[in-house]
Amino acid sequence: MSEPSGLIAAVTLLVKLIVVLAIPLGVARGAARLLDRMNPPDLGKVPIAAAMPRLLGLTLGLVLVYDHYGWRHFDLHSLFEVDGPWDLSLWQFLVQRASPFNYRPGSLIDYFAQGGIGSTTLLVGIVLVATALGSVMTPFAYWEKPVARRVALGNLACAVITAYLTIYVVVLLFWLLHLLNFWTFALLAAIFQYYRARA
Repeated sequence: MSEPSGLIAAVTLLVKLIVVLAIPLGVARGAARLLDRMNPPDLGKVPIAAAMPRLLGLTLGLVLVYDHYGWRHFDLHSLFEVDGPWDLSLWQFLVQRASPFNYRPGSLIDYFAQGGIGSTTLLVGIVLVATALGSVMTPFAYWEKPVARRVALGNLACAVITAYLTIYVVVLLFWLLHLLNFWTFALLAAIFQYYRARA
């Protein structure tokens, strides 16, 4: 590979990384500002009220990814294959894997219908119901009704945003593993060091 084409490939890869990393960071930052405006200032003093919607969103995101793809897309043997499930252009990744419109809430019903009454399905169902109820009901134990309603709505918004970010991060991780191969670990180490230095 000649030097100019190598430079073009490196710049193209860098632009892809900037685009795919800017999306979740922008969504997270915008959501944090929106939720800070909605929620009362003393929300941080009630950790359970803040933790429930995040746990709900995390569980929901993982269930939706699993239901949409199953284990076949996350098999490490097919991860690096040419024409494999993660051999996608930037546009294909954004439209086919990262778009929130590909993950419909109705697929939760499919997940539970296909899963039957197994221990994993039952556990996931209990976690989803408990965290959904906790996200909505916990605020009423700590705040007056008008504030509690606002916090409950904020919690539901937080759960939806967390679910989307969970989906995005999971599919992004596998796409980057395919795209960068072993360089992914160097990138993850750099991101970790960046956030560790800021903390």
